[in-house]
Amino acid sequence: MKVLSSILSTAIICASTSFVYAQEGTTTQTASAPSSYSCDPATCKPSNNCLCASSNPPNGLDPKETPQFVVITFDDSVQDALYGTAQQMLNVTNPNGCKAKGTWYVSMQYTDFSLVQQWYAQGNEIADHTFTHVGTPSAQEISSAKSMLHEYGGIPLNKIQGFRAPFLNYTAETLKQLSQQQFSYDSSSSASSESDLFWPYTLDYGMANDCWTGICNPGLKLPGFWEFPMYAVMNNASVPQLMDVYLSGSPEDVTKWSLDAFNKHYNGGRQPFGIYVHPTHLSSYPGLPDPKPLMDGVINLIKNLSETKDVWVVSNQQLLAWMKNPVKASEMANQPYMKCEKPVLPSEICNGLDDNNSGGIDDSLLNNCNFGTSNFKTCFNCPSGAPSVSSPTPGSSTQNGTAGYRYPVPASCDPTWWDPIGNKCFCDASATNCNYKNMAVATNKTTNGNGTTSDATSVMTTLPLGQIIASMCVALLWETFSYSR
Repeated sequence: MKVLSSILSTAIICASTSFVYAQEGTTTQTASAPSSYSCDPATCKPSNNCLCASSNPPNGLDPKETPQFVVITFDDSVQDALYGTAQQMLNVTNPNGCKAKGTWYVSMQYTDFSLVQQWYAQGNEIADHTFTHVGTPSAQEISSAKSMLHEYGGIPLNKIQGFRAPFLNYTAETLKQLSQQQFSYDSSSSASSESDLFWPYTLDYGMANDCWTGICNPGLKLPGFWEFPMYAVMNNASVPQLMDVYLSGSPEDVTKWSLDAFNKHYNGGRQPFGIYVHPTHLSSYPGLPDPKPLMDGVINLIKNLSETKDVWVVSNQQLLAWMKNPVKASEMANQPYMKCEKPVLPSEICNGLDDNNSGGIDDSLLNNCNFGTSNFKTCFNCPSGAPSVSSPTPGSSTQNGTAGYRYPVPASCDPTWWDPIGNKCFCDASATNCNYKNMAVATNKTTNGNGTTSDATSVMTTLPLGQIIASMCVALLWETFSYSR
């Protein structure tokens, strides 16, 4: 009955309101409410971990000398097929020869924590998307997800800096909870018009964008806590599209809308440009319509943007590092957070990397944790029972001092250097002689490029909107059925 109920619920959602499509995060307002936001840039400065909302680059940088950041984010659980989709989307290089990085806002249900660790080990960002993916999340939903990412993915707590609310359904209380739980930023609000096209900013003086939701309450002030707006793309009817824009029209249309929006940023205040996806819509499922036309459209768009002068495809964590110390585009390659290095280790350890260059990651070293309805792999100990919101990290099924025990990552060691089986850190935080391999590749992309944009639409295939929506709903039904068995 539980399976049938889940499937019927999904079907009803897909069929309701004459198929009027309202994807998670779609922005449909037509006007912004007035804001009482006021901030003095003379006293609110990056040196004080404070920045006013502004459509201009920080620190008075000339837009033409400012990096154009493209941020690609992924929402929900991390699974094999979805992980592969995300990897394909980041298969471009930045001007310094390093592979593009992305941010994954992870919800806990159905997540494979060995892939969480792999994502982090490759230099990408892991962020919090709650435990069960419920709207208006409780403090426990937020903290439980953070605990699991640390316990089973090995992600250092101080590296879990970002949060996105499920369905983008955040409140002032959500933001207060994030600040109290020592997150650095939220990325749930939408910038949907010229009036709120702001760079990321701190909430020392409250919210300045997304005022149509009523969030611009002058009483909401969170010093040092950042808001990273999600930037909308306008469709042919001038309706803002936010997440999964590729589902809103033909690939040709979507590419045109995206390039038009990108060029407004690029030729204006150089505000970051975002591509926000749920990778399940771009991943193949047996017996369902092939999403390749959609995927090709997104990949070609990303490739097109990455080849434009001064464009850097980054995670929100990298963007945050830049926001705290803004530099010119010509100086980006020298920033430590833009490097791409791999630890050089004497043998294979369980750290999310192919340390012995065998072509496999964590060869035969992973634990398989199976609870019937909850299954995942991890480099660390399996819990004694299925994790829940109230008990996200139950006691270990293997006790310290017994065979098979895995040692947690100490605060002094990054998980890429930590051997949880041998209880050894190959390079702790205080070391200065860690042996790294530079992963940058030769590239002809320089800041002296012509910055032109090619016509990406000429290589894309049209897929009718009705088929897109039907495909998505069938995929959701398949996902519901698969995870309910």
